[in-house]
Amino acid sequence: MVARKFPAIVLLSFVFALAMAANAQKLRISYDYASFVYDSTSSYVELYYSFDRNSLRLSSLNGRQSGGVLINLSLYRLPSDSLVKRNLIKVPISLQDSSTSFSAHNLVGLMGFVLLPGRYRIRVHAVDINDSTNLDSLNGTMEIPRFSQTLLSSSDVELCAMISSAPQSTDSSQSERSVFYKNTLNVIPNPSGMYGAGLPIIYYYVEIYNLLKTDRQEASPADSFYIIDYRVIDSFGRVHKSSEKIKHKFANSAVEVGTINASNLKTGTYTFAFSVRDSGSNAFTSTSKRFFVYNPGLGSPVSDSGAEARVSVMSSEFAGMTEAQIDQEFQEARYIATNNEISQYNKLTGAEAKRVFIYDFWKKRNTTPVSQVNSYRQTYMERVAYANTHFGVGRNEGWNTDRGRVYILYGPPDEIDRHPNETDSRPYEIWYYNSIEGGVNFVFIDRTGFGDYTLVNSTKRGEIHDDDWQRYLTVGR
Repeated sequence: MVARKFPAIVLLSFVFALAMAANAQKLRISYDYASFVYDSTSSYVELYYSFDRNSLRLSSLNGRQSGGVLINLSLYRLPSDSLVKRNLIKVPISLQDSSTSFSAHNLVGLMGFVLLPGRYRIRVHAVDINDSTNLDSLNGTMEIPRFSQTLLSSSDVELCAMISSAPQSTDSSQSERSVFYKNTLNVIPNPSGMYGAGLPIIYYYVEIYNLLKTDRQEASPADSFYIIDYRVIDSFGRVHKSSEKIKHKFANSAVEVGTINASNLKTGTYTFAFSVRDSGSNAFTSTSKRFFVYNPGLGSPVSDSGAEARVSVMSSEFAGMTEAQIDQEFQEARYIATNNEISQYNKLTGAEAKRVFIYDFWKKRNTTPVSQVNSYRQTYMERVAYANTHFGVGRNEGWNTDRGRVYILYGPPDEIDRHPNETDSRPYEIWYYNSIEGGVNFVFIDRTGFGDYTLVNSTKRGEIHDDDWQRYLTVGR
């Protein structure tokens, strides 16, 4: 279908002046992916990511402002959770001092991988190179399909910020092609999936495979056509836009690109559903991709009573989060959730309802409601990211360990007394907090020998307490 390129990173700036992005103050990274045919055993996967460069902290040196982002991408194959890919990328930014503002631009990157079909866990961790506290982490899963070599099938939908014709190639220009080049087109992804104010046109790109292969013994005139259908469906299942096209078969594969005007869609979550049907054999294939619309002047597709609240949600950082990402964040926030909140969340279905819940969950805990940044959530999630980086054990993420929980709830300790290699003793640590209840400590022991430090004693009220905790230091007990 197309020669696949394997870039480490290429960045492209494009205007993305949505209201919630224009005043970004904290690094927020978005990602998306699409799978395409590669060979009989593997798929080619493009991973797209973006961040608002207004969120970066800059340093001034020799008449230039400089900064950047360090991105750590890890892919794990499930269910074994074995690491299959890891990329560490530095994205530098440099501007003249006279450039007082970055303007409202997103930086977009693409990485390509050849992967076996299956399910993968993905983790993207980004850190501002000038401010280690300005960071963001995303966790999610990818389902990589096994593409048939004979049956009608299609790639994933790639939702884009722009698709344009690429200049005709020459021998000298082959190496200069953008990594966003596919099938004579420059296909610029929109990893955030956000459209509307500032970015009203949705571009889409889909590859279609095996159009000429059929199980029919005899061809008929109908076999020379195929039918493309797309629909834009809101979170309540209502169709807002649809289109059907009949196309001639000219080759075994084809590329379908098009646009959708999102300027008249109300704020909310939508699904772009794309299908192909062979007019002769009635073979059928479909794919879909979720996206988000923010049009503050149009309100929300829900009832008027909930419109104002949902507009607020869709202008927040939760608008671009998938259901899996929201589930992950609520799991990480369970240490501060009430039993009633946990019960309520467990009854919710669908990303829309969960998005409203998590928005309200953090809003109730916001200690600076007049600020655009929820400082409580910011501090909490920074501690989660630190815990995941420093306290993870095997498949267990750092936030889900005893040391991670204590760090998230109480912050960094004032002092740590480490005993990693005591003779005839298990490794242990004692964390001291001098400003809590007049001074408290937490004792963690690696009772398994695999780096999993469990809490065995604390002087903090409400925590586990065992005056005889030292008995666990003896190997064999």
